[in-house]
Amino acid sequence: MQEGLKRALRTPEVLFIGMNGVIGGGIFLLPGQVSALAGHQAPWSYLIAGLVAIMIGLSFAEASSMFNETGGSYMYAERAMGQTIAASVGWMSWLTLIVGWAALSNGLMGYVTSLVPSLAPAKDWIAAGVIVALCLLNSLGVRKGSWAVIFFSIVKLIPLALLVIVGLFIYEHHTPAASALAHSAPQISKAVLVLIYAYGGFEMATVQQGEMVHPRKSAVIGVIGTLVGVTLFYLLIQEAAVKLDPSLATSATPLADAGRNMFLGGATVMTIGAVLSILGTKSGVALTAPRILYALSLRRGLPGILAKISPHFQTPIVSIWVTGVIVIILSVTGTFEHLLMLNVAARLYEYLAVCVSVIVLRFRAKNELRSFRLPFGVAIPAIAAGLCIWLLSQETAGQLLLALAALAIGMVLYGISRRTQAKSSGHDRDQQPTRNAG
Repeated sequence: MQEGLKRALRTPEVLFIGMNGVIGGGIFLLPGQVSALAGHQAPWSYLIAGLVAIMIGLSFAEASSMFNETGGSYMYAERAMGQTIAASVGWMSWLTLIVGWAALSNGLMGYVTSLVPSLAPAKDWIAAGVIVALCLLNSLGVRKGSWAVIFFSIVKLIPLALLVIVGLFIYEHHTPAASALAHSAPQISKAVLVLIYAYGGFEMATVQQGEMVHPRKSAVIGVIGTLVGVTLFYLLIQEAAVKLDPSLATSATPLADAGRNMFLGGATVMTIGAVLSILGTKSGVALTAPRILYALSLRRGLPGILAKISPHFQTPIVSIWVTGVIVIILSVTGTFEHLLMLNVAARLYEYLAVCVSVIVLRFRAKNELRSFRLPFGVAIPAIAAGLCIWLLSQETAGQLLLALAALAIGMVLYGISRRTQAKSSGHDRDQQPTRNAG
C-alpha cells in the first residue's frame, strides 16, 4: 500500500525526536527515587539500566534498518509475524502513547498552576488548548511538528545542563557519610527497574520512517544515539543533583530542591524546566501517536478513514485530530488515571514483539538488505527478549490484567474493521460490470 506522506525528516531531527521522547517530566523526579533506593551506588544503577535499554534498542535498530515505511514496531511485527499480531502491537503502542499524553497534560497543569496559582480554575481549558495547538501544528506539516520537538528539546535541556555544570564544576559540596548511603542489592535492583521504565520513548525515533529522507540510517542513529546519550546525561544529572543536595533521597521534588542551591531563583528555573520538558514530550507524542493510527488504518487494521491524508500538507490529518480529541477527553475527565497501570506492560509487550521480530526475520528474510546488522547472530535480540519477559514478570497482576483487557478491546476493533472492509471490497467487486465474452 502506497503512503502519501512527505519525506522531510533528516537524521538530526530524528535524533531529537528520540531524545525528546525519553527525557520528559520524569527526570525531574528520578534522582530522588534512585538516591533513596541505591544511595552512593546510584551510578551503577544508571549504567545497568542503560545497558538493558540499549540491548532492547539494538533490536529496534536492526529492525528499523530494513524498512522505509511509517509504523515502527507495528511494521516490524507485521513482516515477521503477520497482520493480527502486528495489529495488537500497533494498538498497544498507540494506547500507551495517548494515555501517556493525557497524563503529561495533567502533570503539565500541576507545574503551571504551582507557578501561577490563579490559572487553576481554567486548567482544563488550558490543557485542551495545548492539545489543540499541537494537533494544529502537526496538521500543517511534519517539518513544523518536528521543529516544535527540536525547540522544546533544546530549551528543556538548558536548565538540566545548567544543573550539571553548576553541580559538578562550580558548587562546593559536602559529601554525605557513607554509612547513610549503604544499600542492599535488592534495593539497587529496584532502582534499575525504575530507571528502565524511564527510558521508554526511544522508539518514537522509528515510527515516522515513511517521512524520513534516509529512513533506514536515520532510525538506527536515532535509537542508538538516544539511548547512549540519555544514559550519560541521566548519570551526570544524578551526580550533580546529589552534590547540590545531599538529602535528595527524602525530597519529593529533587531537582527543584537541588536548584535552590545553584543560585537565587534556581528552584523556579528548574520548575520552568519541568514545564518545558513536559511540553517537549507532549509535542513528540503528538507527532508520533497519529502515525501509528495511520499505519494501522492504511493496512486495514482500523477504519480506512483514519488513513486519510491532507492533500496540501501531506499529513495524516484524520488520525491527528482523532488522537487529539481522545486525549482531550482522557485528560479533562481524568479517565487516564484508570489506564495508567497498563502503560508499562503495554510498552514492554511492544518491545518484546520487536525483539522476537528481529529473531524471526533473521530466518525469514536472512538475505534481505539491512543497513545495520547486530553481531553474534540472534544472541542480542534473544537476550533483550528475555529481559522484556523478566520486566513483565515484575508487573502486578492488576497491571497485567488491565493490559490484557486493553489488548482484547483492540483485537475486537481489529476484527470488526477487517470484516467490514472485506464486505465492502466484496460488494464493490459485485457492483463492477462484467464483460460479455461474445
